[in-house]
Amino acid sequence: MSRLRTLLTPALPPGMSIPEPLERAWTWMEDQGFVVAHGSGHFVTPYAGTRQLGIVFSPGQHLGGWCEPGEPGHDHLLPIAEIAGDGSQCVLWNDAGTVRFAVLGSDGETFLLADSAVDFLRFVAIGYDEVPYAEYLAGPPEEEEAVEAHAAFRRWVESEFDVEVPAHWRVAEQDAFHAWCAKVLVRG
Repeated sequence: MSRLRTLLTPALPPGMSIPEPLERAWTWMEDQGFVVAHGSGHFVTPYAGTRQLGIVFSPGQHLGGWCEPGEPGHDHLLPIAEIAGDGSQCVLWNDAGTVRFAVLGSDGETFLLADSAVDFLRFVAIGYDEVPYAEYLAGPPEEEEAVEAHAAFRRWVESEFDVEVPAHWRVAEQDAFHAWCAKVLVRG
């Protein structure tokens, strides 16, 4: 079991579990040494080095500003990663028993990123340096250094899951997560 999963397990909302492909990816990242652990936390990335060149997984994320424990929606979300330097984050969303991957943006933007763990890993492997908003995904990543930094992870995802990693990612303009957030979450 990955160290990241061990650290996240106590925060899992009732009825939610870490998808097995995501756990495999975290284990691979940790086995590669793509980990920074110090007094401020445990951070795992799909690339080497300490410079932020993409998603950063961490058990230290929280839903503050979106919802607090006991408020509507809190038991359906688990933040797992920072996806932009502005504090935007990726969350696991329990959508009626199905775990999906979504974004809670720092400026209130919400959108569904992937319906499955394998699709989420395909997205991560593309190599976007950050995803501050959905329109950022309209084309391929702009930061070539970030794309190159994800090369080993991209090869692993394609080999491990027998899938192709696309050149860029597409998200729907309006989706079920966005509608759910508008109905359930009260932005603080």
